[in-house]
Amino acid sequence: MEHSPLDFVAQSCMDLTEALSSANNEAERDTLINNHIKKVWPCVAPVEDFKKNVSGLEWINVSEPIILSQHCLNKVVVLDFWTYCCINCYHVLPDLAHLEKLYTVENGLVVIGVHSAKFLNEKDYSKVAAAVQRYNIQHPVVNDAESSVWEALGIKCWPTILILGLGCKPLFVFTGEGHKDELVMFVDATLKHFSSRISNAALPIAISNQTKSKEDDVLSFPSKLALNTFYKGRSEEPFLAIADTGHHRVLLTDCSGIVLRIIGGPKPGFKDGKFAEAQFNTPQGLCWLSSTVLAVCDTNNHALRAIHLDDGTVELLAGTGQQSAHGDLGGKCLGMQPLSSPWDVVLYSTPDLDMSVRPLLPPPRPPGQPADADRNDKSNKPEATDKEKKDEKRRVLVIACAGSHQIWALFLDTTIWWKYKTYTEGTCACIAGSGAEAARNSAYPNTAAFAQPGGLTIRNGSNPEMFIADSESSSIRRLALNTGQVSTLCGGDRNPLNLFAFGDVDEIGVDAKFQHPLAVAYCETSKVLYVADTYNHKIKKVDIGLQKVTSLNPTKIETTEPAQFNEPSGISISPDGKYLYVADTNNHSVRIVNLVKNVCQDLKVRLAEPKFTEPENLILYKSDLFVNRKCGSLIIYFNVSLDVDIKNVKFTPGAPQNWQICVRDSNNKDVTLDDFDFVGCSNKGSKLPGRVDMKLKQRTDKTHYRLYLSFHTSLCDASVCFSHTFTIRSTILVRDSVKMIESYKITCKVNPVNRDSRTDKTAS
Repeated sequence: MEHSPLDFVAQSCMDLTEALSSANNEAERDTLINNHIKKVWPCVAPVEDFKKNVSGLEWINVSEPIILSQHCLNKVVVLDFWTYCCINCYHVLPDLAHLEKLYTVENGLVVIGVHSAKFLNEKDYSKVAAAVQRYNIQHPVVNDAESSVWEALGIKCWPTILILGLGCKPLFVFTGEGHKDELVMFVDATLKHFSSRISNAALPIAISNQTKSKEDDVLSFPSKLALNTFYKGRSEEPFLAIADTGHHRVLLTDCSGIVLRIIGGPKPGFKDGKFAEAQFNTPQGLCWLSSTVLAVCDTNNHALRAIHLDDGTVELLAGTGQQSAHGDLGGKCLGMQPLSSPWDVVLYSTPDLDMSVRPLLPPPRPPGQPADADRNDKSNKPEATDKEKKDEKRRVLVIACAGSHQIWALFLDTTIWWKYKTYTEGTCACIAGSGAEAARNSAYPNTAAFAQPGGLTIRNGSNPEMFIADSESSSIRRLALNTGQVSTLCGGDRNPLNLFAFGDVDEIGVDAKFQHPLAVAYCETSKVLYVADTYNHKIKKVDIGLQKVTSLNPTKIETTEPAQFNEPSGISISPDGKYLYVADTNNHSVRIVNLVKNVCQDLKVRLAEPKFTEPENLILYKSDLFVNRKCGSLIIYFNVSLDVDIKNVKFTPGAPQNWQICVRDSNNKDVTLDDFDFVGCSNKGSKLPGRVDMKLKQRTDKTHYRLYLSFHTSLCDASVCFSHTFTIRSTILVRDSVKMIESYKITCKVNPVNRDSRTDKTAS
């Protein structure tokens, strides 16, 4: 059997854990941990340095590579072996952040993430750097792309946490998540044990920002989106909901991409209330429950939230804000039931699955009323037919809980479910998945297993079913909604324990291969399932009957070049089946794929331009200005003089006489610098008289612009100095027949004596 350099440490830690379970008090516990350190530290070899010349070792969040023997010899070091696809690794990050708040580098603690990829896509440095920013990791991370450090230490699984004492000798090792308390306890004990030799020297830590700036972009790592299935085209009615995950908020846009509502952000939190004060933490899946209610997977808060558009509030649907315990199968009501990293959500409407166990009993008789009255009352009321009773729909919110590898449901109505089990209104419970991470199929939903389900969609009809993007098994699973049977549609492997059967192969059934797919969308119109094959940076379609997988490979709408996605993780199909909306996560954008023409374009998600209000003290220039549409030039000379009747008012000597030119198009958009070059000058200045030479940047089809020439003058009279502001407005007509260089002179006389009211002015 192959031995690991950490076998002795691991066995000693197991012995320590067993001994600690019998400790009676804190002093006894501290003695056990100190004895463990004294036993292990002299017997183990130091961890080898991160070799500079090893292929694939690239650093993030540092200004220079970390050398253990140089930077960390007299520090306590926590090595976190992780991969960014792994939900268990994801759950460890808050524990490490908590540890870093308790003990800084200056206190002697260094946390280093060693990223050891599972998927091929995760070896790419740029993808790891994007994940570090998306997860807000503040400590140094080394990209161990070829797993050289992983193999040298004999690491076996994700996540693995290794605590090094002084001299970089391994003292403690943990595997899996859920070790927050032990992590804090052992680090604290190690720092105290070596306190006299701990160094307080700083490290070359520099937070990286290789991806697009959050401050400048409307979207940051958008993960999921949902077209409004209740959309009627009314004014101010949302067309699309976007989980703007990196900004911890939800955006609602119109069909052109203009943002209508912003809910939450920009900082993470967990707070209900009005839109302006509500907070989310890494929101993911979205689902419209009605035209005014949107369900949101608040992933890092382990909760399901509801956005109410009618009263502008956010409320909790399910979850407590804390991750559910392993093995929790639910059954509690609404906000009393914990969840584990809900990743996607979908609304399913169904009649009771067996009406025979729901007898419709008559209401009890009022006191004193004879039995005959019941019969007389019934004869006067029409009874519901058997068909009406059977077709009455119950609303069920189905949730992909990636953290527990299960499918859960929140029953919005009292519902008879599989195996004649009744769930009362508000109950939240697991409906499929044992909690083991695997790709096990079964006719019995609670013995089936999933591997980090990340996307859901429903196919309605006489035999409704749900398709599941089972990301860690790289497969698309199906859940029969009449019976609960779980099977595989395509991808993955026949061995349910093989979670490494990934690739990029268009084939049939299990011979097709995906790489960590995170979203699915079924089109009722075309009967086609679409898949966001996230780590292959592709959109694929699946013929359900044939189980045949085909890549779409759309081209850009403006060229014939192929569209390039970057880890797309959310998709939503239009009702007519013609357009697929894609959350292109690492490109910080939303794309629209025209499925008929197989072309792709950006949806320009943008904030609404502030409504333009014309300035006060406006002077209308008597004549229009002209510019040639073929990159013509427009030269304007301008000056301001004071009315001759105002003898005591003068321009303040030495003070700036500020002016600025603004040009707006027919949509009131400021296009001053977008459409015009200012040759040898700027569009603003501080001296009079002034001159500007404006030139159209390119040929335009626009017919006119509005020019605003604004002045902010500094004046004085005999007793006081004051400012005076006014604006001259003119129209620039764009024509073919005018000269390539047109020049104009604008002069203006002002009478600013009555400074508290509108001033008499003229411009010529």
